[in-house]
Amino acid sequence: MASEYGLLYYKDTDNIGDDIQTYAQERFLPKVDYLIDRENLELFVPKKKEKVKLIMNAWYIHDIFNFDISPYIEPLYISMFLKKVPYEGGITVGTDYLNANVLESFKKYGPVGTRDMHTKKILDKLEIPNYFSGCMTLTLNKFEGVKKEDYIVVVGLNDKEINYIKKKTKRKVIKFVQDVKKGSFSNESWDERKKRVEEVLKLYQGAHMVITTKLHCSLPCLALGTPILLLYDTSFAENKDRIGTFLPYLNYINRENFLTSDIDFDNPKQNSTKYLKLRKQLEERCIEFVKKSHNIDEPLLEVADYEKYLIKSRNMRVLPIRLVSTLQRTYEKECKKSAKMHDQVDELNHLKKEYDKLLEEYRLLDAKLNKTIEFRIKRVIRKIKQLISKNGSIKD
Repeated sequence: MASEYGLLYYKDTDNIGDDIQTYAQERFLPKVDYLIDRENLELFVPKKKEKVKLIMNAWYIHDIFNFDISPYIEPLYISMFLKKVPYEGGITVGTDYLNANVLESFKKYGPVGTRDMHTKKILDKLEIPNYFSGCMTLTLNKFEGVKKEDYIVVVGLNDKEINYIKKKTKRKVIKFVQDVKKGSFSNESWDERKKRVEEVLKLYQGAHMVITTKLHCSLPCLALGTPILLLYDTSFAENKDRIGTFLPYLNYINRENFLTSDIDFDNPKQNSTKYLKLRKQLEERCIEFVKKSHNIDEPLLEVADYEKYLIKSRNMRVLPIRLVSTLQRTYEKECKKSAKMHDQVDELNHLKKEYDKLLEEYRLLDAKLNKTIEFRIKRVIRKIKQLISKNGSIKD
């Protein structure tokens, strides 16, 4: 019986880079039978009771309360990024969202291919077999008929950085934004989204060079043969193991040094070919996965029974999720109160400093005034004494 294949995507993405990841995996699939949402993996149910092959390169995951794996998925864990998740505001989740079922799946279908050292360190700590695979976008193929043109593409740069480039070259500078409003593409078909990805990639491939702060831009440009310059932002600690993993493969400069650099944008440095080894390994694993089954015997629930289980499971999670959400809102509210009090204390301290400064100025002025008065009194007394000495007495 022929295998069924799924295509992993992020339905409600806010970054075209996620669709580039999906585009990169699609070329290895002989067909696409299902579109499977990265954020709802456990909700996937096929038309009949069977395993569906899925290449699982992606960023995991925003909806951490629902990170689980459908039993109908036969995964290739490759080019994965797992984030240590802190709630905004300070409640730390860490890697607790990687539940027992997910970890068991990693072990069963592993070793897990990690996109970067950040993820590798997480899995090493959890004692999950893994290896560094690199990013799936390194396997992108160049488009035929796309000619090099006389423009520079910038992605993720601020106005000062863009103006600096414009002063150093006469070439047209095109600002492109990969980030979009969340859910902008949700109602589009994959064919529509795929067309947009190809337009973006052709823009990158046709560029004289690309300058960016983004991995989702840098690594595709490597594969497309476009000279790339990464502005490596060292102000974010997580970048050391996330973006820093790929520095040996990229031409880069520390972002804080960019505006004082002497880069020749008209004659950019050519890309390293070091990434080709990763590309080859990624391609070989994906091709092998598509052709060969793991043949893991695993009893599968009937589809209807699994759907009932999902409803029950989701209902069971409603209460703890609601409680955690309430706790989070309460925490953030208290943080805002604390921040407001802190601001008030800062304002009082500022006012006290101003008061102390004015008081010191008053004391100095008062001392100066007293000296002036004392000097004038002595001067008047001296004149009086002179008059007395001269006239003998003073008459009314």
